[in-house]
Amino acid sequence: MSEPFKIGGIQPQRIEIDPGKMRTAQPSAPVEGKSFKEVLAETVGEVQRLQSEADTTIRKLVAGEIKDVTEAVVAVEKADVSFQSMMAVRNKIVAAYEEVMRMQI
Repeated sequence: MSEPFKIGGIQPQRIEIDPGKMRTAQPSAPVEGKSFKEVLAETVGEVQRLQSEADTTIRKLVAGEIKDVTEAVVAVEKADVSFQSMMAVRNKIVAAYEEVMRMQI
């Protein structure tokens, strides 16, 4: 029987979560005065920022600047969740547009 594959420098770690330090989801501020275009542009910018942050974290991990793999995994998951959410909103917008185009005047 062979030994499991081991990666040098990466060891399993126990992570303890302090509920007092966790942030809860806050309702977004009212967007009065902002157009849909502005809100959409800000959201796309935030998704892009999270993806860039994930890329940077992965590069640092590969370069050996970061020893904790969980930091990279969390950054990638944040980027993935934000991207998936953006795509769900996009799909709803496209579906609504198609529905409007099917309406007869």
